[in-house]
Amino acid sequence: MSARRKKGVFAELAVLAVFLLTVLLSVLIFVNPGNNRYANAVSPFFILKADNVQEEAIPDYAGVRRTYTFTLPEADSATTTGARLTVYLHHTLAWFTIEDSTYTDEPFGEGTDYIGKTPGSYWVSIPVRPIYAGKTVTITLVPVYQSVRNEEPVFMIITRDMHLNMIELPKDRLVLILGLLAVTAGFFICLMVLGMPLDPREKQRIFCLGAITVTAGIWKLSALPSLLLILDYANIQKGMWFTGVSCYILMLVLSLRFFVSLREEKASGNRTGTVCFYMAAAIAAIILILQLARIVELHDLLIWFGIGIAVLHLISLFGQKPSRNELLWLLPFFLTLGADLVLYMITGSMRTAPFFLIWIVLNIFFKGFGFFRSAILKERLLRKQEQEIKDTRVQALISQIRPHFIYNTLTSVYVLCREDPELAMQVIQDFTTYLQHNFSAISATDPVSFTDELSHTKAYVAVEALRYGDKLSVEYILDFTAFRLPPLTLQPLVENAIKHGLGAGVGPEHITIHTWTEAGKALITVEDNGPGFDTDAADSEVRVGLKNVEERLELMCGGSLDVRSSIGKGTLVTITIPQSREERS
Repeated sequence: MSARRKKGVFAELAVLAVFLLTVLLSVLIFVNPGNNRYANAVSPFFILKADNVQEEAIPDYAGVRRTYTFTLPEADSATTTGARLTVYLHHTLAWFTIEDSTYTDEPFGEGTDYIGKTPGSYWVSIPVRPIYAGKTVTITLVPVYQSVRNEEPVFMIITRDMHLNMIELPKDRLVLILGLLAVTAGFFICLMVLGMPLDPREKQRIFCLGAITVTAGIWKLSALPSLLLILDYANIQKGMWFTGVSCYILMLVLSLRFFVSLREEKASGNRTGTVCFYMAAAIAAIILILQLARIVELHDLLIWFGIGIAVLHLISLFGQKPSRNELLWLLPFFLTLGADLVLYMITGSMRTAPFFLIWIVLNIFFKGFGFFRSAILKERLLRKQEQEIKDTRVQALISQIRPHFIYNTLTSVYVLCREDPELAMQVIQDFTTYLQHNFSAISATDPVSFTDELSHTKAYVAVEALRYGDKLSVEYILDFTAFRLPPLTLQPLVENAIKHGLGAGVGPEHITIHTWTEAGKALITVEDNGPGFDTDAADSEVRVGLKNVEERLELMCGGSLDVRSSIGKGTLVTITIPQSREERS
């Protein structure tokens, strides 16, 4: 088994192992969301009822202030060690006062530790000490948005572990499991695809799908009260709201990029989708920056941003006639996402909105891993084809080395060793240069400079001049040489001219090699005054040789070959090679 194949198998096994571990963890959470010692806990918890509630408008703030007054339970009925006064708040600022101890989350003051203009969804969790028994608690809340003014929070005295394991985790099991699956699967797909030798377009597409899954999972998880209660230990729960909505925005932008990538193969020249993607990315970046600068309120823009992305999806979709698969992918995306947003607006919590995440998880495991496997198979097929092309090219290059030419050259050198040793040494040097370029071309995978190819050609001409003497003349008009071309491109054309001219017993032959640049392209012409030939009726050896040069020109540098010849009027071969910007400069 090859190293590449072993790497692919290892990657697939790694994903399978992570998937199985995630499923196991999800099952454990579903079956037993808390520790056993809490399952049969007898420690009571209290839901506090307000003794008095006052509501007043805030003059310089578009909102209301509610003040709740409670009396804490007596010491003998208060909760056990570790009890806390907890309340889950949704985009609401809070001030808690227990006797002389005050917990504050002042709006727009030094005490604020939230991102932008909203604290998001978070827990206030304050230790309730025995000395507070029977004391008065004053809680002042200021909702940030109109949509949350009518929410009535529930105030409880309970240990944190009981609260998490007996109340919150059981409610969040479904979305928590789906979120874990999405983040885990998406993360490992992104990680794996970065290390796999795939086509760049396939790699981008699979990475994009994995990133969509990760951001969708984080977005859903960030809104779960159970996760926020866990993060209350680290005091970073308010930042999770901004993280979650940032992932929501990024998910929509990535979904547009993924959708555009699906259409690129069918309509590579259609730029509508690409323009829509860059527009969406720019708008998303501006919105997030303005939220951080507290210029806009991101909460109010989320629905409009989602509608805008939907419109850009449709513009990209109908920029060219959509296929059935594209419609089947896009329709569930918006239906499930829209259903979740409606449920979120009604209930105020993502724990009751699992449909989009269910679709994403199914999509990543069926379509995502399908893309991944298809890309690997396509890459293997491409490597196999490249190897076949390489083998064919090697055979074609080897066939360029004519045995009788080598025998004739060595025989001539043998004679010259006695008659003209200095000329023999020069011929050996030219012949060595010729062979060196031929054998180097067999293993070459990149174009070579024209100077190198010209050196090869001149070495060949010098060796042939030993045989034909004054009958052969070659003229070089080199107006431009700063370009590259496949090895064994120029020399075989000159060899054909000599072989079918002088080799056929025709009189003196003059060959002109001319190079120049025009319209961002390098051009080479090889023209001879030989007998010419009928291009349609050329013998198989000529056709194979020219076809070999033409295919390598197209494969290695996007070039082309044009042959014009007629009997009795010579032959003109033109090579056209597109230049890179660096070569032109």
